[in-house]
Amino acid sequence: MGITIGLIVAAGASLIAVNQITEHRRLMLETQVQQDLRAAADLLQQDMRRAGFRGEARLAVWVPASGVGTPLEEPAQAATPNLYAPLKRTDDDRIRALEYTYARSTLGESIGSAELSSNEYFGIKWDKTKKTLYLQLGKKDDQPNWQPITDPDTVEIVDFDIQVFNQQIPLGEFCDSPCTAAGCPQQEVRRVEFKIRGRAKHDGAVTRTLTGAERIRADAMTGACP
Repeated sequence: MGITIGLIVAAGASLIAVNQITEHRRLMLETQVQQDLRAAADLLQQDMRRAGFRGEARLAVWVPASGVGTPLEEPAQAATPNLYAPLKRTDDDRIRALEYTYARSTLGESIGSAELSSNEYFGIKWDKTKKTLYLQLGKKDDQPNWQPITDPDTVEIVDFDIQVFNQQIPLGEFCDSPCTAAGCPQQEVRRVEFKIRGRAKHDGAVTRTLTGAERIRADAMTGACP
């Protein structure tokens, strides 16, 4: 009788211990997945906020003529388009990506130029097949240099959604002459919202979803004063 009771108590204790170990393992997996998603989101936001930076901000505004009628007369200078402003979103059967550029100096060169350099191409990509997130760090041999920022052996990215929202702000009222027709200057404020859903590689039941948003700090400017 004593042996039977002892076995029953031991079985109950073993069951409790197994449950505790299982819960602890799941808790550790959940923490790891959450930490990996947070680290990836931080990298995305840090890089995205640089999108559109042109380096030469003075080129974005119209400069009036100065010293008119004197030997030191300088003609007016029109604002030039920001070649770093465009954003490109791709979504197909294989990848979902947002590509952008920003000015980045290299040895012996000034920040911002008339042409994009190979080290000024950046982006975010989700490979739907490999279930991995990537950051583009420039180009190498004229091909995108994608670097993984999540480890598929630890966490699988099962969904990544990224959306760009634009708000147009008319600036025609700031022109010397009223501007109400098409082609008047406008400021385009852009905001990127994303959602990352990850799953633990070794336990499909452990999933976490993280959402975030980042404003593109370099607003796109279009149009011109008459």
